[in-house]
Amino acid sequence: MSFGIRRRFVASAACALAAAAGQTLASGSGENIIIIADPLNAESMYVANYYRAARNVPAENVLYFSPGADDYQAFVAWNLKALETLIAERGIQNQADYIVLMPGSPFYIDAPGLVSDGCSPVRRFSISGAYSTAFVADEVLGGVSSNFNNRYARNTFTMVRFDSETTYFAGSPSSDPNAQRYYIGAMLGYTGERGNTLQEILDNVDRSVAADFTRPAGTFYFCETSDQTRSAPRHNTFNNVIAQIESQGGAGSHEFRQMPRNEDDVLCVLTGAAVLDIPGANMTILPGAYADHLTSYGAMFDNQNQTKISDWIREGATASVGAVEEPCNYAGKFTHARSMVYYHQGASMGESIFRALNFTPFQGLLYGDPMCRLFDYPVTVTVQDPPTDPASGGVEISPTGQTDKPGNFVFDYEVVVDNRRMDADFALPLEVDTTQLEDGWHDLRVFGYDTSTIRSLGVWQGELIINNHGRSAELASVSGTSGDLSTTFVFDARSVAGGTGAPVEIRLVQHDRVLAAASGCEATLEVAGVQLGAGDSDIHAEALFADGMRVRSAPIRVSVDYTEGTPGGSVPDVFQSTVWVGDATEAFVSVPYLFDDASDALTFEIIDAPAQAAIVAGPDGPYRLLRPDGQASGFDVMTYRVTASSGQSAVGRVVLVYDRHPLDIDANGSFDLEDLYAIHAAPADANLDGVVDNADVRFLEATLRCGEARDVSSR
Repeated sequence: MSFGIRRRFVASAACALAAAAGQTLASGSGENIIIIADPLNAESMYVANYYRAARNVPAENVLYFSPGADDYQAFVAWNLKALETLIAERGIQNQADYIVLMPGSPFYIDAPGLVSDGCSPVRRFSISGAYSTAFVADEVLGGVSSNFNNRYARNTFTMVRFDSETTYFAGSPSSDPNAQRYYIGAMLGYTGERGNTLQEILDNVDRSVAADFTRPAGTFYFCETSDQTRSAPRHNTFNNVIAQIESQGGAGSHEFRQMPRNEDDVLCVLTGAAVLDIPGANMTILPGAYADHLTSYGAMFDNQNQTKISDWIREGATASVGAVEEPCNYAGKFTHARSMVYYHQGASMGESIFRALNFTPFQGLLYGDPMCRLFDYPVTVTVQDPPTDPASGGVEISPTGQTDKPGNFVFDYEVVVDNRRMDADFALPLEVDTTQLEDGWHDLRVFGYDTSTIRSLGVWQGELIINNHGRSAELASVSGTSGDLSTTFVFDARSVAGGTGAPVEIRLVQHDRVLAAASGCEATLEVAGVQLGAGDSDIHAEALFADGMRVRSAPIRVSVDYTEGTPGGSVPDVFQSTVWVGDATEAFVSVPYLFDDASDALTFEIIDAPAQAAIVAGPDGPYRLLRPDGQASGFDVMTYRVTASSGQSAVGRVVLVYDRHPLDIDANGSFDLEDLYAIHAAPADANLDGVVDNADVRFLEATLRCGEARDVSSR
């Protein structure tokens, strides 16, 4: 069996396991966050690493591509397809609920003529709204009204947990043909004009994470103003909402002014005004708070008029929502006051806002951290006798859990490996079938869920080392593990095959992204700090085998300062790497390179397109989205070049494998002695660099040393 195909089987098997367990699991932790970062934007990369560490987001959930597009049609054709492809390739469909965009993203997508509105034309979608509507994009392209219902919302005080795999109708999970799926999209921060500074965004992340589960005493302030255009869409709901919050043990206040003043307990400000002097109110906005002011240009950062939602973040709020263009003031377009009821019940910030938004969020930008769980109760999960030695076959996991939430207990559990669901049930022990996974190091996590409607969860984290085939990988730092953006980090990477066929490639990987690669089983590989991004990153060695299995080493933590340093002035370097495509209808392909100057603008040019796959029109960064032909077979090659102000790179190569690796001559799923004999007998391009030369002989010799450990000439 090809492991290029087996990785996708795991995701399908996981869906069957969840169905057998009879449950739909809640969102609400770092495992549910998808981070999208622009790999050519140093600020975006820094915040991505920072947020990933703060929220303990699994490596598989970090995606690298430019989040924006020229218009919504291009966004659907490329960005949403790239998102879908990467989530499927990594097998994390069960966990992906929140799409969080880093600074460096545009705050809107041009979308004229798609949404009708008799009051004010809709020409823009917020970037968060564009990702939220991923599953209804076809309907949007066909034309909808601005009051297109959000089917997760319902005008009730009962919270329903959010899950992107669930279809909702009238606010409840449903199999109705009109039910819809969604993501919760959010923009963590914007550092362009009238946005927030980088430090303000990082500070907000720190405040938000620290606020989780604190359930502070404080007051939700609902402010009715004399500005009827901005206040009237929701101020008639304030009294009922306050009564509900008070019935839950909280405190609310119906204010008849623009903002609370001289108050030190602000958990929320919902007001209606175009211009506010927020610092002048002399109020203390508590960590984890929400605030907005329902105005026309609150998130229209390219318009100097009116107060921006970034001002709320600057003053201490965790999240806000604002319009990216002039909206008609239909109440359904804006955050309903009942969102704070859900928030006070323990739902996440993002769930609370989305549950209370009656219309699809075309123009509203959700800004800040959507994952803050200010009023939730923590769940503690422990695992008895977790696996410590290399495992094979079936591994049993026996968790226990507890919660402080009154009247609730931890009822069921889930085990994920590399954030892919392996088992989920209330009957214990859980089991991981390691034969469905690759050899080597894996991230092991166990979730415990309580019995509340919020489905609060806790996470235990460890590691799982698998040895079913005798394959392993090792990584050692040569140059040290700290530096700045211009530092070149050097690693020795190697793999042991264990008699099951030699590796065909060894590479460096960050968050499931190939950074550098070499043919064979061992190499010294380099990557620059700017490519990793500032902050902390976990780097692995990864060995690729001819059956598609990817075997990883334990990670090495690398820390990069957000300083430019002194670039070396060299031209970019490129690599030859392999992508196992299998029978996928689309493949996301990274093109690895080495370059150390964060201030230089790079261009990435495809020299030779693959013969059996089309390149989907889209961004031209260090990646491409490919669509293989229906009859693609064997292997294919795509070549590329990277250009900087210092000059051009050599030509890099990406080998695309559809059903059999080119070194697997006898098609037995392994690169072994029989293949080596065949290549040695008839000189061939053994290292797949496009040339038959002495380098192929050296490749064969190196393969023998760390693969089968025998000499071809002895036969």
